[in-house]
Amino acid sequence: MKRTVLSGAIVAILLAPVAASAADAIYGVWGRDGHATDKLEFYDCAGKLCAKGVQPLPDGSPAPQILRSATKTEANSWSGDLFNPENGKIYKGTITLETPTKMTLKGCLVAFLCQSESWTRISGPTKPAAAPKAAAPEAAPSKAGVHDAKAAKPKTAPAPQVAPAE
Repeated sequence: MKRTVLSGAIVAILLAPVAASAADAIYGVWGRDGHATDKLEFYDCAGKLCAKGVQPLPDGSPAPQILRSATKTEANSWSGDLFNPENGKIYKGTITLETPTKMTLKGCLVAFLCQSESWTRISGPTKPAAAPKAAAPEAAPSKAGVHDAKAAKPKTAPAPQVAPAE
C-alpha cells in the first residue's frame, strides 16, 4: 500500500513540470494568419488563460481583453469567453494549441454557428526586464611601460590663500 502511494506521488511530481510547460507554451504574442495587424498576447490571469490585443484600438483607447478566464479542457485546449470589439458581442470560444507555433481559435454564437481562425506565434511570453547590474567603472587604457604623471597624482583642492597680517 505504501509502495503504491509513494509511486503515485513520484509520478505526480515528475509529470507536474510537463503540465506546467503545456500551459506556458500558449503564453506569448500570436498573429492572426492573413491579418498582419491582428495580434493577441496570451497570458496567465489568476491561473486561467486570458488574451488581450497588443495595439490600442483605432480611436486610441487601450487594447481590450479578448479572451477571458479560459479554463483548460484537455491537453493543449482551453475554453472561455471571446469578446469581439467590432460588434461588442461575447462568444463561447475554444483555443487549441496545434504545434508550438500554430494554434486555432474558434468562436461560436451557438453550437453549430462557429468560425475558426489560425494564429501563428510571433514571440514567447513577455517577462519583466531584469534590473541592470551596476557596472564597475572602466579604467582608461594605459600604455605599457609608460608612466603617466597626471594619472598617478590624485586631484586635491588648492590650498586656501591666507592674507598676510599687517
